[in-house]
Amino acid sequence: MKITYCNDYQNMSQIAAQIVIEEVSCKPDLLFCAATGNSPTGMYAGMAENKEMFHKMKVVKMDEWGIIPLSHPDSCESYLQKHLLDPLEIPDARYTGFDTAPQIVVQEIGRMQNFISQNGPFDICILGLGKNGHIAFNEPNEYLVPEFHKAKLAASTIQHDPALSQGSEPAYGLCVGMRDILLSKKIIFLVTGKGKQTAIDQILSKKITTQCPASFLWMHPNVECLIDNSSL
Repeated sequence: MKITYCNDYQNMSQIAAQIVIEEVSCKPDLLFCAATGNSPTGMYAGMAENKEMFHKMKVVKMDEWGIIPLSHPDSCESYLQKHLLDPLEIPDARYTGFDTAPQIVVQEIGRMQNFISQNGPFDICILGLGKNGHIAFNEPNEYLVPEFHKAKLAASTIQHDPALSQGSEPAYGLCVGMRDILLSKKIIFLVTGKGKQTAIDQILSKKITTQCPASFLWMHPNVECLIDNSSL
């Protein structure tokens, strides 16, 4: 893992966007696994300033909240449409997403894993860091799931939106599994936001444990870890 300490969020975002631009200039039709949340928003904005470079890039949604519909403003789908797909003018033909509606979860898990197996590995995988050390919705646990799967979400993951806990079952999400994350050709790991110091310390200790899924990134040969100094 190559660690770069960035002056602030803007600096981190600029560096990350430039890395993606350099990669897509070498492979215009690369397969891009897209994270959501505050961490990559600035990076996506930087990419949009050069949107003409992304006329062939293919995008896969990394994860999605359960319980709430895709049309909900807090869904990952709504986020990607607003911050990545629309600004970069990525058409449906180059975007692979999925729904988390309870009645189709099993089918969607199978469909997505089949797509990843047939079209992967990802050329670039974007990751943020959860307060408890999760990446995507791969939460701390006794074991980690390799394939695309349904994940029960930790309390710290859902605390920002009470709607995520209002269903008939525990809050869940669907997400790319650890194996397919680690098979990615390049990972851009964005570390920013308050309340993550414990998780950051665990990662910097280089001790690999399922209680901090992000620590497994030490096993990957091509990780650009960008740390926003203002979050430390």
